[in-house]
Amino acid sequence: MAFNLNLSDFKEAVGMGTRPNRYEVSMKIPNSGYEMKAEVSALSLPDSNVPPIGVPFRGRVLKLPGDRRYATWGFTVYDTTENGNLWEELHNWSERINEHSTNKTPFVYEDDTQNWSITHYNLNGDKQIKKIMLHNCWPSNVGSFDLAYGAIDTLSQFTCQVEYEFFTVEN
Repeated sequence: MAFNLNLSDFKEAVGMGTRPNRYEVSMKIPNSGYEMKAEVSALSLPDSNVPPIGVPFRGRVLKLPGDRRYATWGFTVYDTTENGNLWEELHNWSERINEHSTNKTPFVYEDDTQNWSITHYNLNGDKQIKKIMLHNCWPSNVGSFDLAYGAIDTLSQFTCQVEYEFFTVEN
């Protein structure tokens, strides 16, 4: 059978596609009134994998599905001062997980984790394509914050990585 894909077939299959800049987040910081929405400037949808369990058998390896694993999830945010200082809010959350000076862990799982959502929209931004819910998030790394006298025409940004138990996908 010949492969006969032409431009019209491709356009029909792809349509207008989706855009990576049509998204919304809802990220509340526990024990704080802060909720990230527009401050998140870049992110990727979280990944998960099911690594194989290799079982040797007569010179071959049978690959069986193993246990699902969720990678650390990261995003980039604009630093803000309008509704509070986001970098400080994330550090305060991290401090509640493990104190900087005493190395104590006042972390209370139910109080110090939060469910976050990422919603991806269609081209016009009026219809939800997918919604990812990350369950029981907490920050594992609040990234560095660059300052420079020579920086012009830019907004300050930093990264954050979070751990979470699992995610669910809603359509």
